[in-house]
This record gives sequence, structure tokens and C-alpha cells, in this order.
Amino acid sequence: MLLADEIPSEHVAQCQGGLWVSEREWIDFVSYWPGMPLFMKWAYRDEAMLQAIAERVEAFYEELERRMAMVMAV
Repeated sequence: MLLADEIPSEHVAQCQGGLWVSEREWIDFVSYWPGMPLFMKWAYRDEAMLQAIAERVEAFYEELERRMAMVMAV
């Protein structure tokens, strides 16, 4: 992370999700470990990833509604 000056890949979706729900253009990614230098990096919106997140959330809610309807029909 520090050497590559990049946000670790395991945190990218979390940052993009935060940008999606907040409707912001950028977010500060900050990482700290005692004895290590503070790492800060701006993360900007990735519209393709945000579209994929929105589609997956929509699919989740559709499936949730389908299953709730099945449960409520019992």
C-alpha cells in the first residue's frame, strides 16, 4: 500500500460503496499502524463500479421481496 501509493484492493469496494451512498465525488482513505507513517489517499468515484454496486443492491432487494412474499404467504 505505502510503496505502491494505492488503496489496497480489499478496501476499494468499501470506498466506492461509501461514495455511492453519500453521493460524494471523492473520499479520504486513511490507514494507520503504530510505528508506521500515516497513509492517506483520495479515492474518486468509479462510475462503472458504482453501477455494478447499484445493480447488485437492486437484485438483492428483488430477491428479498420475493422471499418475504413467500414467507408471508405461508
